[in-house]
Amino acid sequence: MGLFDRFKKRFKKTEEEVTAEEDSAEAEEALDEGTRLKEALEQSKPAAKAPPPQLPEAEDEWDDSEAEDPFTKPTDRKERKKARRAASVKKAENPPEIEEEVRRNPMESTTGRTLVASGPVEIEVDFGDSATKTGGRVVKGSGKLDQLLEELEEELLTSDMAQSAVEEVIQTLKATLIGSRISTTKKIEVVVEEALRNTLLRLLESGYWDFDKTVDSFLEEDSPVVIMVVGVNGTGKTTTTAKMANRLSQSGHSVVLAAADTFRAGAIDQLATHAERLDVRCIRSQRGGDAAAVARDAVDSAKARGEDVVIIDTAGRMQNKTNLMEELRKVHRVTQPHLVIFVADALAGNDAVSQAIEFQRMLSFDGAALCKLDTDAKGGAALSIAHATGRPIVLAGVGQGYDDLIDFDPGWLIDSILE
Repeated sequence: MGLFDRFKKRFKKTEEEVTAEEDSAEAEEALDEGTRLKEALEQSKPAAKAPPPQLPEAEDEWDDSEAEDPFTKPTDRKERKKARRAASVKKAENPPEIEEEVRRNPMESTTGRTLVASGPVEIEVDFGDSATKTGGRVVKGSGKLDQLLEELEEELLTSDMAQSAVEEVIQTLKATLIGSRISTTKKIEVVVEEALRNTLLRLLESGYWDFDKTVDSFLEEDSPVVIMVVGVNGTGKTTTTAKMANRLSQSGHSVVLAAADTFRAGAIDQLATHAERLDVRCIRSQRGGDAAAVARDAVDSAKARGEDVVIIDTAGRMQNKTNLMEELRKVHRVTQPHLVIFVADALAGNDAVSQAIEFQRMLSFDGAALCKLDTDAKGGAALSIAHATGRPIVLAGVGQGYDDLIDFDPGWLIDSILE
């Protein structure tokens, strides 16, 4: 029995304690309280924000801070290394902040391009209008209700959901339940399930955009369309890159892969193997090469040949490694990608959420691709990433094959959790 089934069962057992008789003073108070809580929730929804700022342009986009002047004296080199090390430590202690508005403008890409809405762009959450209904008992605020919600909160926290997401679930669920009516035709377990569904849908509210239509719209104005794939180590970026290439190729687009993961042993060969199987070109260099140079070469090559899409496979890195994150920012600065896709592992649970938050602070992304969603029984990461970053999950990995990359559907996720 799943945690939501247990929650509904507990509600049914305590029906008399969490409801009030119709037309009683308690029922009237519950209806008024429910209305106040719903109004407060609606007012707390974030308003539209200004577009996210673009990353600052470097004076010289090919400037490499690690390069040394061959005519510099050894003592000067040591001083420069000390200065760079001190600057790196300072930046690690004081990472650049991304303004709150970046998290709340999901319909514009990191480079200022408009994303094509897809649907649901706005997830409609029906709180219902209990005041206009008659009959039955009314769910009221009570110590027993608070106890049930506390138990649900504990279970959600153990199901890989982020703390902030759990808090919003409990707050919204309470507002949805209080003032709801139950009757012989609409029993309490039905009311609770509807409330849960509405609550979880609200958690996933974000600007959903269509991957294929967005790429097509960009191609009408510019080519090649550049897609940058980022994420931490071992989340499945290279495989997701290959799946994206297959998806776009199947749509009739010519695709070029850029093997910008020059750090991990075997990464270049792995991507090249995928490219050969998919019959697409792969631009690469030797291991240890300049990732930004590889990415830029791929873009220039695709432009010269009139090809449609370049997908840049970057090296996995932990989000707290400032120097490696700066390398990612350099790739972004040099290529100005149309889309940045963050790849997360659904099985990583809360770690996937914290990784997404930190990546969003250091290098804002446009949407997430969540891998291994077919094996994630808890769903906590999927429920939390969009809420925590303000960016939607756009694609879902549901298998090992090249065709196993589908559009993420919030409704499907909620149904799978509640079933």
